[in-house]
Amino acid sequence: MNTPLLALLLAYRYWILFPLAFIEGPVVALAAGWFVSLGYLNIVPTYFILLFGDLVPDTLYFWIGHWVHKANFLQRYGPRVGITEHRLKGIEHLWHTHTFKSALLAKWAYGMSTPLLMSAGLARLPTKRFLPRVTFITAVQYAVMLAAGYYFGSSYLIISRYIQNAEWIAAGIVLLLLFAYVYTSRYARRSLLKNT
Repeated sequence: MNTPLLALLLAYRYWILFPLAFIEGPVVALAAGWFVSLGYLNIVPTYFILLFGDLVPDTLYFWIGHWVHKANFLQRYGPRVGITEHRLKGIEHLWHTHTFKSALLAKWAYGMSTPLLMSAGLARLPTKRFLPRVTFITAVQYAVMLAAGYYFGSSYLIISRYIQNAEWIAAGIVLLLLFAYVYTSRYARRSLLKNT
């Protein structure tokens, strides 16, 4: 298994995980789980680095929402993601009445996560309500993704003894997981927009 990603991982190990978690954390977690199963990474530091790498931008988006004026937010993000003033009021209401569900949807709404996390700040949601819920959701999400990557990495090692092209099967399984993630994210996005 000699790929540029593996070479990058071997050269920088944990240092590369943190910035990659900023970009696309769940996918990186899946790959990191695979590398843990191969013995290139240790699960505990990998988990906490990825968790921290995802929580930092989420918290920044939340605080940006506190600093941004609603009119600027609507003008900048509204047309791109379909948020109107009426919908923003609905989203604010959801953040205050259903904080956990709103955080879950914001984390899983593919393509809308950033403005939805910012909307929590715009809604003036207290940090003590926002941060624990987002941390819990992110912690569970990364545990599942790392476990899935580890499981498929372990399976790859076992299957590769018996199947000549096991990497294609493992890649197909990873693609199915990514498809399920994108589909779930889009479903969450549609549900959120429909309910606001």
